[in-house]
Amino acid sequence: MSLTEQAKALQDEARRVMDELALQTAFPWRPQLIGSVLSGLMTIRDIDVMFDAPDSTATAVLTGLATLAQRVDVRAIDFRDERSDRRPTPAITDERFYAVLKVDGLWKVDLTFWLHVVDRPQVPEALRLRDAPEHQRLTILRLKHECPDYPDTISGSDIYAAVLKYGVQTVDELVRK
Repeated sequence: MSLTEQAKALQDEARRVMDELALQTAFPWRPQLIGSVLSGLMTIRDIDVMFDAPDSTATAVLTGLATLAQRVDVRAIDFRDERSDRRPTPAITDERFYAVLKVDGLWKVDLTFWLHVVDRPQVPEALRLRDAPEHQRLTILRLKHECPDYPDTISGSDIYAAVLKYGVQTVDELVRK
């Protein structure tokens, strides 16, 4: 099976997991699929979803997570309240509740509940990657597949920038960037 076929198979599998989760009924905010499921550049079982949820509370998010645990085999949940000085960046608009679920022993599902509604780059970036020239998409898939440091040390975003901005073609070039 080619890397493109593998990515498509993972994307189809991810959409089935999303159907089982039915996030739109577990939480009162609209889920927005982002990342490699949206771009089609999947090499691992990782789903990223964000919500604009300015009225969210820890209780509401945890209640929704409990609902998910009744629907699918949730093996682990890591929940973080990243408000105030715990936010991931200095920007106040990056306050969020963040949860990482391990589903069915195979899938990592990242849920970000943004507490401030602002334009965020995740959806446009995934759509830009989805529409990138085929040779760049194949290079990204190959680097994700071959790089031993992906995703732990070298992120998908690192690979996207290396290929699209700098024309990186090999893992050696990627590691040097």
